[in-house]
Amino acid sequence: MPMAMASEESTSVCTHCDRAIPSSNLDLHMVHCSRNLEKCKICGDMVPKRHSEEHYSNTHAPGSLSAFMVSCSLCSETMERDILAVHKGENCPQRIVTCEFCEFPLPAADLAEHQEVCGNRTELCPLCRRYIRLRERYNHELRCTGVPDSTVGSSRYRHASSFMISFIFF
Repeated sequence: MPMAMASEESTSVCTHCDRAIPSSNLDLHMVHCSRNLEKCKICGDMVPKRHSEEHYSNTHAPGSLSAFMVSCSLCSETMERDILAVHKGENCPQRIVTCEFCEFPLPAADLAEHQEVCGNRTELCPLCRRYIRLRERYNHELRCTGVPDSTVGSSRYRHASSFMISFIFF
């Protein structure tokens, strides 16, 4: 069964919440997003409109202990306000990252497992005609001499050929 290529479905950025959304869902998402969410003017988190006052009083109101602490909107981890931007951009396990092999967007927590499988897929080198694992493509391109490999082909075909030759001669 062929592996679905993630890059087949493009994404667009929602102008309301700045998240990457599959293009096929963008219109529906934007209606829901703009109707139900608003961006906090202080921390930038998307907050349900019906909870915006509660968010302000619990998180930003002067004298509130939580005025200096915020919760990441992606993973719910609580941290000091001044490190939230770095957390969301570099450390949050739920931040969206892209697979280096297929450009599929997925949460950072799932990237290693995805790339382990995705990097083992192969592509035919147009120079030497060998199948190269995607994870080895860069090093292969540096070393490839461009000499076609005469052993390329399916092992099933090579096995069938030798069987047919032995069958003809015996």
